[in-house]
Amino acid sequence: MKLLKIFILGLFVVFLSDAAQSQVVTYSAAKSLLNTEQIKVLAKAEKYIDKAEAKISKAEAIEKKYEKKKRKKKKYNKKTWEAKKFRIQAEKDYLRAYQDASSVYSQIIVGATYYDDSDKSEAHKLNDDAVSLIESADKKMSKYNKKIGDKKYLKKLSYSSVTGAASSARSSKENAYSKQTEALDIVLNQGKKKEASEKDNKAWANAQNINTITSYQDYIDNFPSGKFISRARQMIRQLQAEQKKKKPVVSNYVFKVQIAASRNPVSKYELAGKYSNTSEIEKEYSGGFYKYRVKSFPTYSQAAAFRDQLLNSTVPDAFVVAYDKNGNQVEVTDEMKTH
Repeated sequence: MKLLKIFILGLFVVFLSDAAQSQVVTYSAAKSLLNTEQIKVLAKAEKYIDKAEAKISKAEAIEKKYEKKKRKKKKYNKKTWEAKKFRIQAEKDYLRAYQDASSVYSQIIVGATYYDDSDKSEAHKLNDDAVSLIESADKKMSKYNKKIGDKKYLKKLSYSSVTGAASSARSSKENAYSKQTEALDIVLNQGKKKEASEKDNKAWANAQNINTITSYQDYIDNFPSGKFISRARQMIRQLQAEQKKKKPVVSNYVFKVQIAASRNPVSKYELAGKYSNTSEIEKEYSGGFYKYRVKSFPTYSQAAAFRDQLLNSTVPDAFVVAYDKNGNQVEVTDEMKTH
């Protein structure tokens, strides 16, 4: 039974050494978020890690020297008092490293611009939890830190007490680091959220500019989780109600927007780059060219508004074409533009 206990204690010491060496405070993925001063703070934190590992090495050397005395706990505790001191000091250095790193990451997380309120709440919650864990790690080692200069206390101190507290403190620090890196990933993802938000805003502005049931429905189809979904639905209902009150628009022409033309067929992949909803694209072959057009509008002004939307996004050479009641393409006249 005694041999088993000694074996377990030995494994625990090895575990403590290996885990201590694996401690990390710099999150390389977040490098782009750091300013010069923050980089300096993290470099300083890494030096504390190096100091801690040097102390761990000293502790291990002492433990190895008195390894044969492990069977006699009291004697082993007395002989290895300095090793316990080094381990306590090492945890103090590790703590300082994590505190410095945590301070840097907190600045980034709290000061970031978020494009989603739920992201902000989640990142701040993770950061708050991390700060609490760092404080918890400090408390777990505080009683040992206070008596680190008391040789008599260290000789009587149980080795398992020190290693147990150090292991628990280390776990808190590592969990804190894990939570903050998760929060930093949320911050890093805000670039994509910003781009999506800008596209959403632009699409909504275009829908409002055209101001038709079709334009608002296009917004809903292309941005099913967009910020303006409810307003788009509201505008559709409003325009539908207005249509019921008005006499239907009688037009002798149909207006479409041409997005591409080529002597050879254009691939679906290339067309998708111009207009994502490829199922709406109509193909026509005339005059030796394959012509690709989208939408149908009863008035030129509506078609022109949609053309402008494409001109400002994916089709810099889009233009309006007109058809008569028989489906024949006709020239767009000034009179058409005024109706």
